[in-house]
Amino acid sequence: MRTIRNHRRLIPLCTLAALVLRAGMAAAEDDWGFDLNIYGWLPIISIELEDGTKDEITRDDILKDFDIAALWTVRARKGPWSLTSDFIYLDISKKSDVSLFSLVPSLATLDEAGFNSWIITPNVGYTILRNDRQKIDVYAGARYFRIEFDVKIDINPITPGQPSSSRNLSPTVSNWDGILGARGLYYLPGKWFIPYSVNAGTGDSDFTWGAQAGFGYKFSDLSAMVGWRYLTYDVGSDTLIKELTLNGPFAGVIFHW
Repeated sequence: MRTIRNHRRLIPLCTLAALVLRAGMAAAEDDWGFDLNIYGWLPIISIELEDGTKDEITRDDILKDFDIAALWTVRARKGPWSLTSDFIYLDISKKSDVSLFSLVPSLATLDEAGFNSWIITPNVGYTILRNDRQKIDVYAGARYFRIEFDVKIDINPITPGQPSSSRNLSPTVSNWDGILGARGLYYLPGKWFIPYSVNAGTGDSDFTWGAQAGFGYKFSDLSAMVGWRYLTYDVGSDTLIKELTLNGPFAGVIFHW
């Protein structure tokens, strides 16, 4: 029943995104423009499991333990329309001090745990306000979230004297959610500007929302930005992960064509 309810909530958002995309493809004004944003994000990652167990991966943990992090955003612009997709991939090395107890069966102890995760956000936007002081877009799209844990456990012997053994577990959670949002630029004197964005939605998750804001400086063919980004999921009570939050500073460079 929960899946059917979530899918019903997702249908209106996906329908709106499809209508916006169809209208956008029909627009034939101006030349195409493109942006590529390559950035780094250093969030604190907070996880709450379905049994109430909580764990936090700090920024120090990420700097010390991550294997690879790839974060980029691509955008195609034509007239007031835009097609955008944000990609985040994180692969965090195994840690021996996590507290993911519900992943560990009885008669076993947690040895190490880590995870890899994808967050992909495709969307279609339309400019509703543009002047010398600011630009505002509204957008509709989806957010795909996938996280796969890499857990190693030590299985304790049932009777004394028996040797212990190890086992690897790879529980996975993946969700699609429809989102609606707004983003904008507020132009400051000179070449400085304030970028911001906020979105929210639902679908497979009970609720998800994200926001970011910062400061930027525009050069001739590129811009540099720094700021703060927040993303949270209320995944639900009948899944492995109940809540997930990423919260921290970012910095990046945007190339314009």
